[in-house]
Amino acid sequence: MKGYRVLIPLVLAVASCTASRGPHPSVRPGALAGGPGDLLSARDRARLEALGSERIQATGESGYRIGPDDLLDIRIPDLLDQPGTGQLPPAAGALGVLPVASAPTFQQGVRVDAHGDISLPLIGTVRAAERTPVDLEREIARRLVSGGILLHPRVSVLVAEHRSHVVAVVGSVERPGVYPLTRPEATLADMIWAAGGPTKDAGRIVAFVPVGMSTSDGAATVPDLGRLAGGEAIHLDLEALLHATAEAGGGVTNLRVQPGDVVSVSPAGNVQVDGWVGKPGSYPITRSLTLSGAVAAAGGRLFPADTGNVTVTRVAGAGDAQHFTVDLDGITAGREQDVVVTDGDVVSVPVSIPKMVPYGLWTLVTALVHVGGTIPIF
Repeated sequence: MKGYRVLIPLVLAVASCTASRGPHPSVRPGALAGGPGDLLSARDRARLEALGSERIQATGESGYRIGPDDLLDIRIPDLLDQPGTGQLPPAAGALGVLPVASAPTFQQGVRVDAHGDISLPLIGTVRAAERTPVDLEREIARRLVSGGILLHPRVSVLVAEHRSHVVAVVGSVERPGVYPLTRPEATLADMIWAAGGPTKDAGRIVAFVPVGMSTSDGAATVPDLGRLAGGEAIHLDLEALLHATAEAGGGVTNLRVQPGDVVSVSPAGNVQVDGWVGKPGSYPITRSLTLSGAVAAAGGRLFPADTGNVTVTRVAGAGDAQHFTVDLDGITAGREQDVVVTDGDVVSVPVSIPKMVPYGLWTLVTALVHVGGTIPIF
């Protein structure tokens, strides 16, 4: 009996000391947009829905809109090129119609200036900004007719080099850079694939910074990469974005882009696993790494771990911290879906108080066995 009176306080003391090793998270449970672990927060989803509605209503035109610094290839087969002159040649007839060339002779590469204008021989300055190539063809033809230069002009305008109306795609993609928005229906996923798609080291988060107020004078809207660090980004799930369909709400996630938008695919990064696991620490992740995989990478759970209340802290953006609880036992049993982890996540595996007594007893017995190997116990 005396031995038991000594053993019980020792067990409780060891249990108490051992319990102090575990974390004591004071986490505020929070619900995300699509349930625990959804990478698209409720705030970002609301912003996307509002932005998507605006862009669908604003998209009424078709075709690329010419802008400043674009290079145009202009051809007028029936117009004889007159280098160095802006006047009608003396050979013009009574109606001001130039002789028809035996082969297309007028071809000119024209750079749109900063004001959105181009200058052509015989007709002078023409407004090009915010016109499609077809619209500019009609305007040049109209000027040729109204100026008495040609009766039935044939005009061809091609955009040889796109410099305005571009979207920046940066980060973990195969070919980061700026890409022209050649069709108004282009989406976020379209631009990521235009940049070669995500690299093998890409993570699950896409930071999307929509362009601000558009200009009305035809000036080019230049993507501002500095806004990525300004807390303005909307954070999306890359996998959901690339596999979005209309039936699955793809119109919300995979919305249409506009000139000046910035799309940044984040690297995979690391996840921090703390608490009652074999090897707490920071571990590299991939796009497919889940919560159960992160715990396994950290050496698996220890016996006293409360795996029914594993907490995850996720910082989606500046001042936008999310906290949620996951039932790891339910995931293991197949009752619940596993949660994808992403860069910066902190996974905390708490302790189960009822498991601490047997764990403390086991720790004590183990310690006594080790001590008993070197010190006689009477």
